[in-house]
Amino acid sequence: MPWPDCATQSQPMRTPLTLPELGAGDEELRVSCWLVDLGDAVDEGDRVVEILMDGVTFDVSAERSGTLARIERPLDVVVRAGDVLGWLECDERPQ
Repeated sequence: MPWPDCATQSQPMRTPLTLPELGAGDEELRVSCWLVDLGDAVDEGDRVVEILMDGVTFDVSAERSGTLARIERPLDVVVRAGDVLGWLECDERPQ
């Protein structure tokens, strides 16, 4: 079951790590590598997960600082734009 967004919760605050639109059309996208482990701290802008499309990798970065609290899409799983890949436990509430 998905976790609520940081903006709607008190403690602990969590935010989804969402796959952005990559302009892939009908190309298959797969999770190729998680660059951080569960429980690792990340800063806003840090690369968190790699997505593979037709031999090319794209990095998905953290939109907020926090800790990787949950992985929703493990390695080699097919994903689409808008999918929640994982959840970050936020250091602070978004403004």
